[in-house]
Amino acid sequence: MNTIKKLLIALFSVGLLFSLASCGDDTPVSPGNGNGNGNGNGETPPPAESGISGDMTEIDFEEGELYLVTGDLFVPEGESVTIPAGVTLEFQEGDNGEAWFVEVFGSLYVMGEEGARVTLTASEDLINSSKNNGIGQLWGGIIGTITTGDLVIQHTDIIHAGGTTREENAMALPATGGGGELSAGDASYAIYFVREAGERQDGIFVLQHSRISFTPDDGIRINGGKTLMTNNVFEVIGGTGGDVVNIKAATNGDFAYNLCYNGATNCLKTADTGPGERGRAHTNFYNNTIVNHGYRRAEPGRGAGLNYESNGFGDVYNNLNVNVRFGLRLVRGESEPNVDMLNYGYNWYYGSVQTIVDEFYPSDQTSSWGLIGYDPRTPIPDSDVTGGPGENDPMFVNFDPSDFEFSGNTTISTDPLRNNIDPIPADADFRLQAGSPALTGAFTDFDFVHDTYTTLDGSMTFTPPAPSEFFGAFGSE
Repeated sequence: MNTIKKLLIALFSVGLLFSLASCGDDTPVSPGNGNGNGNGNGETPPPAESGISGDMTEIDFEEGELYLVTGDLFVPEGESVTIPAGVTLEFQEGDNGEAWFVEVFGSLYVMGEEGARVTLTASEDLINSSKNNGIGQLWGGIIGTITTGDLVIQHTDIIHAGGTTREENAMALPATGGGGELSAGDASYAIYFVREAGERQDGIFVLQHSRISFTPDDGIRINGGKTLMTNNVFEVIGGTGGDVVNIKAATNGDFAYNLCYNGATNCLKTADTGPGERGRAHTNFYNNTIVNHGYRRAEPGRGAGLNYESNGFGDVYNNLNVNVRFGLRLVRGESEPNVDMLNYGYNWYYGSVQTIVDEFYPSDQTSSWGLIGYDPRTPIPDSDVTGGPGENDPMFVNFDPSDFEFSGNTTISTDPLRNNIDPIPADADFRLQAGSPALTGAFTDFDFVHDTYTTLDGSMTFTPPAPSEFFGAFGSE
């Protein structure tokens, strides 16, 4: 059994899943054990008699069933499709090596439940093939378009996505904004959502209690829209580049209680660029845990945990940054964020070596051109928790950050971390021990971007989880 397969089986067996209700629950998350096979009972569901493709309104999805995907799937404009709890979609390789996509022109609701998760993954043949280089690209992804209504994804594992775009895919057509978000031959994203200027602006994008793992570029790209993203796990996102969540113009919403592990570049990035309406790139980043992040991007100054640029703005509090290549990056120069509408502080930083500590606030000695501490409008907050190498260990239940090794920012192109695509260790537990100093002292007195997120038909309403007095996503055991 090869190394990649062993890692995948371990991750499926002891995944970091969550124990929260999906709607309106503001209880902080905590990781637990889950089998990741989509039906939540430790058994592999029987496959459908034949493969599925085409119009999803013509497919009768049943709870707990396994479906072999043998062609592109789509939700027609003006229609709605629900994928119920426990369903597994296993994407096969096309006869000519095609990666199959889920293209959403209407509304899609992927409604996994705790103990009965939905899984979208590649076939076992693809996972065990030479195509699996550990960063996905084995099947397409879930692709929203300019006509998409709602995209709601709950308790779902999306694994090995980001497949190669074909010229007939929505990703290469005006349906995804402009002349197409990507070109034929480009690696895609696990999830894409768009609200192009001049097109519909209603509907919501909600991703909660889900896991996105192994993609070749951005895990998620959002070109506008009312977005709530909470209680998720993201790991090994991007090969030599790519953000976990790349947030563009007209995207507005709340991003909290997420874990980002070993991503190529940023965990969360907001920039008022792309096909969406300008002036609405308002995103709050709070109570996220970011670990071992930003080291596969070779360019100097790139690879922050959290990033605002190009007139993006929001509130940034209570995030736990552990061995992240650069701290909160407020880009300096022509692409700077909207500083007048940006609030930040009460963020926790741990670095195992001096070169990481030196870049808690990206310095003007690198091309990162960070604003914090180098511009009078953006001082270093007294409320942040910082220190020297090895100081302010957050005391995870089972993960030792002092083991992390990094030779230095200037040599990242030759550092072993440049090629590190290790997933979350099977026994890792990012909750905080009872004696952790990170359990108190965070900030709770700020407003959500939106108090509620309601589907078009009014049947589901989601509320952002309240900020916590602890730092990061998980609190104590």
